[in-house]
Amino acid sequence: MLWAIWVECLVVADHKPKFMKKLFFLTIVVSMVGIFFLYSGYSAAIRYALNPDSSARINITIPEGSTGGQIADILEDKGLISSTEAFAFYLRQNDLGGELKAGRFIMQENFSMPKIVDILVEGKSSELGVTLLEGWTAKQIAEKLEAEELTTAESFMECMKTCEFDFNFVPDGYLEGYLYPDTYFVNAGNYSDEGFISRLINTLKNKLNNEDWLVINASDRDFEDIMIMASIVEREERNDDEKSTVAGILWNRYDANIGLGADATVLYALDRTSGGLSFEDLQVDSPYNTRKYAGLPPTPISNPSISSIRAALYSEDTDYWYYLHDSGGGIHYAKTLDEHNVNKARYIR
Repeated sequence: MLWAIWVECLVVADHKPKFMKKLFFLTIVVSMVGIFFLYSGYSAAIRYALNPDSSARINITIPEGSTGGQIADILEDKGLISSTEAFAFYLRQNDLGGELKAGRFIMQENFSMPKIVDILVEGKSSELGVTLLEGWTAKQIAEKLEAEELTTAESFMECMKTCEFDFNFVPDGYLEGYLYPDTYFVNAGNYSDEGFISRLINTLKNKLNNEDWLVINASDRDFEDIMIMASIVEREERNDDEKSTVAGILWNRYDANIGLGADATVLYALDRTSGGLSFEDLQVDSPYNTRKYAGLPPTPISNPSISSIRAALYSEDTDYWYYLHDSGGGIHYAKTLDEHNVNKARYIR
């Protein structure tokens, strides 16, 4: 095509005076160079991807009634396109200006312009995989969902207090401990806090099999107490093979009406999930401070995995009353306070 234009220009130039011919040729050359660079820039903008080697997700929201220009601005702000002008030209070239849909979409850093436009034209929100880690608190879950731009932490926590859920095993007044940690695939376009929380609770219900529920219903311990203990075990011991022993020790202490002495509960009282505890920390006046008060805390301190729930449900009958972890995470048990103090001197540096 460019060659044909060049030939036509030569024919026209033959009929011009010498000076006009030079000026004409110069204009044509400049125009051709400009067209070349414009085409190269447009082609580069079409192929552009924020990070061609990354499939990291980027959430975007296209409000209802957005124009092509407004959508281009949103995409440029997210780094998904390099040129709003090229985006507008691409839409005109493909007659797609009025075809882009509103909604919440999940893009990837390696998406090029055609892929992005295809998703917006199709109008189907991609599913987002959201991983909630074992032992997270409700607050941590809320912060994760906010980071994924599905909701705000404030909205999620408010729903925890005010939304109604039809599960007969959930206690009145709180949901901490009953939000099962797992990987959930969420359609960003129809996400709701109430619906998502209901999924988490229902997953917990289904993780417990029929035998588990028979044992729970026949147990002398309330299910609420079992879940509180499971949440402590989750934060105190990460090794599944040791959890039932830790649970047995904590139940021994609970049944004897002495303090559980679990540092994880003190951290929860301090609105923390990690780090060391100072002497002042251990004095915090809170019902969650099991170093200070006997019995179980008022609620779970985390959302436990099925292994921790079963550890609390099927705890080991043990003669141990104490445990501690060394710097490498290994656990050491003791039957007496003297043995425990020896372990402290030996393993805690």
